[in-house]
Amino acid sequence: MSIRPALSPLTIVYLGLILWRDFFYRIDVFPKRKLSCVVISIGNISSGGTGKTPMVISLAKSFKKAGKSVAVLSRGYGRKSSGSLLVTDGYSKPPDWRLCGDEPALMAMALKGVPIIVDKNRFRGGSFLIKHFNPDIILLDDGFQHFSISRNIDIVLINSGDFQHDHRLLPLGRLREPWSCARRADLIFLTKTNLKKPSDYITRKIKQLNVPFFSSTISAISVLSSINEETRSIKNLSGRRVLALSAIGDPGGFHSLIKKTGATIIESLIYQDHHTYTKNDWKIIKETKEGVDADLILTTEKDLLKLEAFSGDVPIHAIRISLNIEDQGFQTIRSFIDKIEIIN
Repeated sequence: MSIRPALSPLTIVYLGLILWRDFFYRIDVFPKRKLSCVVISIGNISSGGTGKTPMVISLAKSFKKAGKSVAVLSRGYGRKSSGSLLVTDGYSKPPDWRLCGDEPALMAMALKGVPIIVDKNRFRGGSFLIKHFNPDIILLDDGFQHFSISRNIDIVLINSGDFQHDHRLLPLGRLREPWSCARRADLIFLTKTNLKKPSDYITRKIKQLNVPFFSSTISAISVLSSINEETRSIKNLSGRRVLALSAIGDPGGFHSLIKKTGATIIESLIYQDHHTYTKNDWKIIKETKEGVDADLILTTEKDLLKLEAFSGDVPIHAIRISLNIEDQGFQTIRSFIDKIEIIN
């Protein structure tokens, strides 16, 4: 029996809240505050799985290579702390991921020389970064729906593997707000285009937005057995029979990436995004591996970070990924920044 009709009233209420909030920001009932540096928001209009964290990491590295100082401002979804928390000054070891959130902890391990703070009050967190680090650019992680802080560039990510039925408002689909709201974006990136060719539906819908759009790809670059150990060549996965384990927004994309390495998925375990693993979960994972006689457990970097406490008796391996932006896309972002600096 379908539950969609029963959920329809929830969708109507959700839509109403979104539209009223947008209206109050447009007429300045809810104020927007501005930080004294370039702010680039990386977000989406869906409920996850577009690759925001890899995009933040990729842009931060690209800007640093171009001679810009960069900092990252995140809410720290699901963290067990409150207020402002400096995840790293760019060189210090991040705290336990439970305190700062799994994605900020992962970004801190991937980025050197990039301060990262988590704060639900984005303006307070951004002001701290400016006072203590004075960055040229602040990357606002998952900021597209966070209107209270002004941004110079709004980047929206759309998963190339999205289906038409995904593009309905929560809770019926995966959209956080109506598709037309993507017109607020300055740039759109269609992500993971090497894992799944965008459907005609997605391509047509993006073109109708009349917003410049570019593509990006996800590559598997190495295999690691723990976050802090040496990595191994991705070629080591070829021919291996793996148990695919993930708690991310796009498990299907992860499975496609595994297959591109030459490994065979003989079983998969999928948990909800940001899931905190328990001892019972670990028991099920081990039993599943033994039951299907998998060569190894293969997971994501984000999941490995949360599984290290359990993995002493059975090794876990993770794929380290890299998000690659087409040159024209990054050059377009740079041209936006150059114009901002001229105006200022």
